[in-house]
Amino acid sequence: MVFQAFIDDSGSEPQSPVIVLAGFIADHAEWGKFSDIWDAALKEPPTLEYFKMSEAMSLTEQFAKEKGWTEAKRDDRLITLTRIIAQHAKARAAAVMPYDAFMRHIATIPASARSLSTDSPYPLLFLQTVMAVAVRSDLSGVHAPCDFIFDEQVGFQEEILRTWPQTRALIDRAATRSDIKERIGSSPPIFRDEKKFLPLQAADLYAWQVRYNYVRNHSVSGQTIIIPPRREFRLLEPLPDIYWFYSEETLSRLREHLLKIRELFVAEFPDVPLIPLSDDPLERRRQRRKTRKAAKASSAPPSGPSGGQPS
Repeated sequence: MVFQAFIDDSGSEPQSPVIVLAGFIADHAEWGKFSDIWDAALKEPPTLEYFKMSEAMSLTEQFAKEKGWTEAKRDDRLITLTRIIAQHAKARAAAVMPYDAFMRHIATIPASARSLSTDSPYPLLFLQTVMAVAVRSDLSGVHAPCDFIFDEQVGFQEEILRTWPQTRALIDRAATRSDIKERIGSSPPIFRDEKKFLPLQAADLYAWQVRYNYVRNHSVSGQTIIIPPRREFRLLEPLPDIYWFYSEETLSRLREHLLKIRELFVAEFPDVPLIPLSDDPLERRRQRRKTRKAAKASSAPPSGPSGGQPS
């Protein structure tokens, strides 16, 4: 039996306080059953060509009012779809990172080349999601290899696939038990269009709920307050939870580790200049384009925040 984890993201950089990767795990056969029932639910009037949580909450696009949608009908459909997930998913998984904390602790580390691995939380959340599922999936009843399917992300998927051999080697070295290595499927991560792959639409629903629940339970001053989650989230709570939150302390420790690796890199390659994070978003994109071109020309992965190693 091979399991599949369908994972989507939620939160736009730099507007969102947190960036989230989240989704569900089930075996291949169960995902097939899920897709048939989910598709039938989409075809109930008012019909949906696909599901997108942000459109549902704003009553736009697929959930536009001129198509017959109201808040009450929207809420009823959300409950129907959530119950389908709860019936077929084996476990849920989520990784959450505060955007400002990432920029403060990780992105500001000078690197030999700027890339999405140095400038964006997404690659680090990707790595953490894979690691967390590998380490904790057995506690959730997932005792077989798990393949990962992510929503398509322009730029990110190319970089992640290019660095996957190094990432997989890093995971294998960090694994303390052989069974942890075996829980990650042999295939590289797969990226698909969420409008066509129905399990990714379920992941979209959950990723939005995780981000929304976090944001409204944290005030501007950073104080934690307790506001009950939406009903959809509560219906999913019985599912085993694989969850990781990048706290300020965790990111601070990671920064210290990366700075030590950078020192080793500088000692070995003293003539290689290190590039700081630019304050200009346009300059950041220019630097990343330069790195991608160099990586394609040399068939080498872009560098991460450690200087010479991918993050």
